[in-house]
Amino acid sequence: MPFAQIQYEDIYFDPKVQEMCVSPSFKCPFYGHSWSCPPNSPYLEKVLSRYKEFYLIYSMFDLESYTEKEKERTGRSEFFIKNTFYLTKTFESNDLEKEFEQFLKHYTKGYKKRFLLYDGTCRYCKNQKAGACTFDSGEPCRFPQEIRFSMEAIGIEVIRTVADLRNQLNIDYPSKKFSYRFGLTCFK
Repeated sequence: MPFAQIQYEDIYFDPKVQEMCVSPSFKCPFYGHSWSCPPNSPYLEKVLSRYKEFYLIYSMFDLESYTEKEKERTGRSEFFIKNTFYLTKTFESNDLEKEFEQFLKHYTKGYKKRFLLYDGTCRYCKNQKAGACTFDSGEPCRFPQEIRFSMEAIGIEVIRTVADLRNQLNIDYPSKKFSYRFGLTCFK
C-alpha cells in the first residue's frame, strides 16, 4: 500500500494546469465530455486548504519489463507498446482504485469529511458497470457523491508536486522504468 502523508504546502496549485487538457498540439478526448474533467471541473485550491490531513496514494507498474516482454512477444516497437499501454491499459486498470481501498480500509482516525482525487477522467460509472459518463447525453451525473476528479482537473500540478516529494516517497520520479499513477486523499 504505497502512500505518504504530505502537507497542504507540498501541493502545487496552478489554474493553468486545467488548461493543459486542451492546447493547439493536444486535446484530451475527455475534455468537455465528462462531469469530472475541464472545463466542467472546479478549481479547488481554497477548498482543499480547509482540509487537515493529506495522503498521496500511488501505484507503480514496471513498464520497462512489460515493454521488453511485449517486444519479444509481438515484435512491435517500444514506441507502439508504450503508447498502447498509456491509451488503453492505464485507463482500464483499477490498480490505483485498489490502493485507495486498501489505504481507506486501514485508516483508523476519525474524520468529518474526506475528499478523494484520482488520476485521469472519472471511471466510476464504468467500474460500476453503469455505462459511459452521462455528460454527453445531457443527463445529470449518476453518482454525484462519488465523482472522481483528478488532481490535474482541479488545478494541482502533479508532476511538480511529486518530483519535489520523490525523496519522501522513496521513488525515482520521473522514471523511465516505472509508470506511476497518483491520487490524493484529504481529510478534515
